[in-house]
Amino acid sequence: MSTTTSSNGSPAWVKAMLAKYTSGVAHAFILHFNVNDYVVPGVTLKSYLGKVLAGRETVAFYNRAEGITFPIASMKGKFMAALGLEQKDDPALAALAGLSGQQEQELPKVPGAALPLLERLLKIGGDERKAAAVVIEFAETVAPAADTAAMSADDRTILVTLERWGRDPQIQATGNPVFLVTSNLTDLHASIRAASNKYEAVEVPLPDRDARRKFIEWYLEQREDIKLAEMTVDDLANATAGLSLVHIEDIFLRAAQEGALTRDLVRERKQDIIASEFGEVLEILEPRFGFEMIGGLQHVKDFFTRSVIKPLQTGNTARVPMGVLMTGPAGTGKTAVAEAVAKESGVNCAILNPAKLFGQYVGNTERNLDKALRAVESLAPVIVFIDEIDQAVSRGGGGDSGVTNRFFKRLMEFMSDTGHRGRVVFLAATNRPDLMDAALRRPGRFDKKIPFLAPDESEREAIFEVMARKYGVEIKSIPAACVTATNGWTGAEIEAAVVKAVEVMQDQNLTAPKALTYAVNAISPSTADIEYMTLLAIRECNDRDLLPPSYREMLKDRKALEQKIGEARPAETRGRREI
Repeated sequence: MSTTTSSNGSPAWVKAMLAKYTSGVAHAFILHFNVNDYVVPGVTLKSYLGKVLAGRETVAFYNRAEGITFPIASMKGKFMAALGLEQKDDPALAALAGLSGQQEQELPKVPGAALPLLERLLKIGGDERKAAAVVIEFAETVAPAADTAAMSADDRTILVTLERWGRDPQIQATGNPVFLVTSNLTDLHASIRAASNKYEAVEVPLPDRDARRKFIEWYLEQREDIKLAEMTVDDLANATAGLSLVHIEDIFLRAAQEGALTRDLVRERKQDIIASEFGEVLEILEPRFGFEMIGGLQHVKDFFTRSVIKPLQTGNTARVPMGVLMTGPAGTGKTAVAEAVAKESGVNCAILNPAKLFGQYVGNTERNLDKALRAVESLAPVIVFIDEIDQAVSRGGGGDSGVTNRFFKRLMEFMSDTGHRGRVVFLAATNRPDLMDAALRRPGRFDKKIPFLAPDESEREAIFEVMARKYGVEIKSIPAACVTATNGWTGAEIEAAVVKAVEVMQDQNLTAPKALTYAVNAISPSTADIEYMTLLAIRECNDRDLLPPSYREMLKDRKALEQKIGEARPAETRGRREI
C-alpha cells in the first residue's frame, strides 16, 4: 500500500478512511504500522488527526503516560463541562481521581479510570452536533495481545470497554469517531481486531517515491545548509525506498554534521535503520556480485535477464513472475544466482528465514511474520530469497495450537497477492521439491520452476575460470584434464578444488596448472544423490525452455521419467511410512 496523495493533498489512506466514515461503514478505526512518522512534511500523526478533527467540540487524546490531553487548551474546559466535572466537589471525579492517586481536579491516567470518562464523552451529541472524538495512542499498551484467561480483572474490563466502543449503537448514533493507534496490528488484542467488533483497520503505510521526493524537496527548502553531493533529489528519493520520512530526516541531520549528503552516507544509514527496525525478522542483503561471477548456467541467466531483470528496470511488471522456484542438487549455484539477480536488477534484496520468525510466546510468530511482510512491502521493488524452502515452509502438525498452519496460510496469501506482481519477487531454492506442499508450489506463487543441474563440460570450464578470478589464480587456460576429470561435479565442488589449488600453490610452490590438476585429484566429491535430485528438478520444471537443451526430451515422456526417479531413489527413502 502506498502513501499516494489525493487531489486535495491528503494521503490516500486518509481519504479512504474518511470515505468509510462518511458513508457510515465505520466510526471506529485502528490506525497501524507507520504511525510514528510524519503524515505530510513536518506534521505528525497526532497533529494531523488534531487538524482533521478540528471541527469537533472536544477532541481527547489518551495514552497511559500522559493521561487525557487535548490539542487545544480550551477543549479541557468543554470536556469537563460536557461531563459535569467542572465542580471541585463532584463525587464522580473525586472517586476516579482517587483510583489513580491524583489530586481531585486532575484527570486520571490509569485506563480503568480514564476510559469510563472517555466513553461518557463518546455518547454525547449526534451527527449534527459533532460533539467529540477520541484517540487512544499506544493502544497495544492498553489492550495488549495477551491470553484473556491470564489477564487481571481490571485488564479484562478495559478490553471489554474498548470492544464495546466499536459496536455500541449509542456511540454509533452520535457519529463520534474513535481511533486506536498502534505500530503493530498484531500487538493489539485479537478480540478488538475481530470483525464483529466493527473496528476498521487502516494501514498507515511507509511513504512511496512521490511522497519521499516531496518531503526531500520540502526539507531542503527549510535547511539551506544541507547540500546534496553526488545525488539529485530523484536519486535520493529512489535510494531511500523502505524508509519513513522521520528516517530521511535522520539522514539529513547526520549529513548536516558531516557537511554533505553522499551516497555512502545514505547507504550506510539505510542499512543501520532497516537492521534496527526489521533485523530480527528479515535480513537485508547487499549483493556483492552479478552474473560475471556465475560460471555456466547461460540458459538460467538468459531467463532471469528477460523475465525479471529487464522488466523490473523498465517497469514491464506484467511479465515478472510472482515467484521463481530454483530446484536441483546442492552446490549448483541457486543461492549465488539469487544474489546475482538482485545485483543485476539493482533492486532491494531481502532474505526471509521463516525459522527465525517462530516465537515461544502466544502471538509472537504472527507478530513477527506480519512485521517481516510489512518490511518486504516497504522495500518494494524487492527480491525476497528463501533458502531450503522445503524445510522452511510447511503446514505443520497439530501440536502447536495451529500456529504453523496460520503462519503457512498468511505467507501463502501474501505470496499469491497479485498486487505484488512486479514489486515483490520471491526466489526460493530447494533440493527436494517433492517435499514441498502442493499449495506452495502452484503457479500464482511460483510461476516458473527452473532446474539447476550439474554443469556440462563447457560449463565446468567456465566455472573454473570464474573461480580462478575469484581467488586470484592467474592461469591462461584451464587444463583439459581438470575439466574432464570433474564430470558430474557441482559448481561448489569445483570451487573447493580451486581453493585447494590456492593452498597447494602456497604450500608447495607449484604453478597454477599443476596445482589445479593436483587439487582435482585430491578432492573427493561429496554431494549426495545428485542423480535423484536432478531427476526431481526435471520433473518439477513447468517450462521446457527453462531446461538445458540436452534434458528437454525427458519432459515429453513423464512415465519414463517417473520410472527413473523410482530407480534412483535413495534406499533410505523407499517404503517409508508416515502416520
